[in-house]
Amino acid sequence: MSIRARAFGLLLLFAAPCLVSAQDKVADHFNLDKLEIVSLGASIGKILPSQVEPTTLYAVQADYGEVAPGWHLVFGTSYWESRFRDRVVQEFVDSLKKSLSDPSGAASIVPSHVTLYDVTFATELRYTPIYSGELKPFIGGGISAHVINAEGKLIKGTFVERSLDDIAAGLLITGGVSFKLLKHIGVEGSVRGDLLSGFRSWQGKVGGTYYFGRMHARGTTG
Repeated sequence: MSIRARAFGLLLLFAAPCLVSAQDKVADHFNLDKLEIVSLGASIGKILPSQVEPTTLYAVQADYGEVAPGWHLVFGTSYWESRFRDRVVQEFVDSLKKSLSDPSGAASIVPSHVTLYDVTFATELRYTPIYSGELKPFIGGGISAHVINAEGKLIKGTFVERSLDDIAAGLLITGGVSFKLLKHIGVEGSVRGDLLSGFRSWQGKVGGTYYFGRMHARGTTG
């Protein structure tokens, strides 16, 4: 079984009880009894991770409706893959060369690409001002779980690879605007920042949203 498959399995194993516990605590302050899926969206964009080449991001999200006036509960997942910047890899190689005890200078370390993959699961509370217009700005914040995997000849089988392969929790902030074009169809643009230990990223994306008619009609912030 690959590292990514094991990491994904561990995420599901540990995330389920955490989400149930968190839901019980949130229920004391918000009305979660009537939550139903209000809309589904898919988007594509660009992500700028620290020390990694900018790359394309793919994401899907589901809005489960209001938990308080103007506040929506949104779940999403995204995926991207890229590689560490050449400068970062070269700095790592240079540090290894300095630590070698080889007076002859015959030993060498050849730089190679180090690829990074990230599957992210996020839960956020999103605030949208309540008014009748179809153009709706929003801001939000939440938590995320990142399943990260690194591969490359330079780090294969080393403690560096094992330290980069990780399941990490982080925080996120987001903002953007949605526009309802038709009864069931809309578009959305957003920017988001993620922060976790030793790693941060900024992303911008645009996409389409499908609104479920009956459920959407009950909401005040559609």
